[in-house]
Amino acid sequence: MLRRSLVWAVLLLGVAFALGDGGYNINILDPATSNNREVSKVLWWVMGFAAIIFLVVTGAMTYIVLKFKKRGDETGEPPQFHGNDRLEITWTLIPFVIVCVIFGLTARSMFVVSQVPADAMPVKVTAHLFWWDFEYPEGIRTSNELILPVNRPVNFQITSNEAGPAKPVIHSFRVASLAGTQDAIPGIVTTRWFKPEKEGVYYGQCAELCGASHANMRFRVIVVSQAEFDRFMQGAKSFQPPTPTDPAVAKGQQLFNAQCTACHAINNTQYQSKIGPDLSFFGNRLTLGAGIWNNTPERLEAWIRNSPGMKPGSLMPPFPQLSAEDARSIGAYLESLKVEGLDFSKLPKF
Repeated sequence: MLRRSLVWAVLLLGVAFALGDGGYNINILDPATSNNREVSKVLWWVMGFAAIIFLVVTGAMTYIVLKFKKRGDETGEPPQFHGNDRLEITWTLIPFVIVCVIFGLTARSMFVVSQVPADAMPVKVTAHLFWWDFEYPEGIRTSNELILPVNRPVNFQITSNEAGPAKPVIHSFRVASLAGTQDAIPGIVTTRWFKPEKEGVYYGQCAELCGASHANMRFRVIVVSQAEFDRFMQGAKSFQPPTPTDPAVAKGQQLFNAQCTACHAINNTQYQSKIGPDLSFFGNRLTLGAGIWNNTPERLEAWIRNSPGMKPGSLMPPFPQLSAEDARSIGAYLESLKVEGLDFSKLPKF
């Protein structure tokens, strides 16, 4: 009994750690969007019917077992009877009615969720091995951290990368606390929309087994006020990489231009490669490695020098020729790339 209790405790702790990453919760019942409210309505109806059926069936079985159990004074067989036609028709009709109700509720919710608002902002989502690329209508790109305005519908046009050094595979775009799952298929554009209704930071994850770092293919959705979103977009459109005044940052810029620009883009520069994540606003990011770790100098230095050692299957090659000082200089340069005046670290986490 003690061993069984310990096993259950370990399993529950594992689930808790899996669902809570640094304070982030995965919750399809969180009413942060109308999509989740529709899903919640259907789920609660289904759970209500399931609870009623459980109580009725369990109660009937308990009654039958107690009333007709063997008592030791029986003689011969009990009285035989054909059954009750009315009762049998009733318990056949009841499940049929329940299924019809659930079907109607599901169809209604699917219809509501499928209606994309006319004023929805389009955002292109491209899944790569093993990271996410987001592109706004103005041509602004972000990677692995998607910044959205509160109370504004967004229509995601989702696909998977066909080009590049890796074989294209199917991924799946999922932000459980905001909306359901939508596959990202090479060569095909699928859509999913939602309207975030609470400011905060939400946890996203690839939900389709896609390779060695499937579990590490994460992202964040950062929901801010409309004013702050407008400030970000304006700052992103007019963004110019700052001219380094610190010698370490200047050295990092030189190393970055020599080592990293074949794969990474910086807005409003000659470096516009889409092989790797866009690093234009890296200094505003909360995470690195596609949402795996908090963005700290120590993690960034280790990632620059040997990302495959930190994330299996990462297509970014290691740079053993870089010293620790070189990696820190590149990290310092990346941290200088930001839209000033934006601090997302204080937002609530859902």
